[in-house]
Formats: sequence, C-alpha cells, structure tokens
Amino acid sequence: MLIAMIAIFCAGVGNFAMHRAFMESDDPLVQQMVKPLADRVGPHATYVFEFLLLVGALAIATRNWFTGLLLYGLYTIFNALAFSWIMHRGE
Repeated sequence: MLIAMIAIFCAGVGNFAMHRAFMESDDPLVQQMVKPLADRVGPHATYVFEFLLLVGALAIATRNWFTGLLLYGLYTIFNALAFSWIMHRGE
C-alpha cells in the first residue's frame, strides 16, 4: 500500500506540473475552456479540483491500493496524452 501511495503522489506532482503548463500556456483552446470557469469561480478553482482528485486517489489507495493506483494511473495517462496533444499541435 505504501508503494502505491508513493507512486500516486509522484504522479500527482507530474499532474500538477502539466496542469500548471496548461494554465500558463497561451493556447487559445485552453483559454477558451478555462476562462468561463475562472470568471465564475476564481482563477485557482482548477488547482483545487486537481488537488481533490489526488486526495481522493490517496484515500482510495488506503482501502484498495490496486484500484487507487489503477484509477489515478489512467487519469495520469489521459492527462499526459492531452498535454502532449495541446502542446505539440500546430497552431
């Protein structure tokens, strides 16, 4: 269980780094998606959501380490794919 929680935490650090790169990019697609939420809730609402996902995955891992690791691992993979697509698309 401890190894799964360390792996989830390390993936969380990577997710926060990708999230920050998303938020600081000047990509019009990212700005179009984030601006309405930031105007309503605040500029840091997406960071709170990212933190809640990490805490939720760690909480799941305390009960069932494989499920927590699997779910957060899938989230990290999809996040990395989206990050790669947004940052490397030709526009």
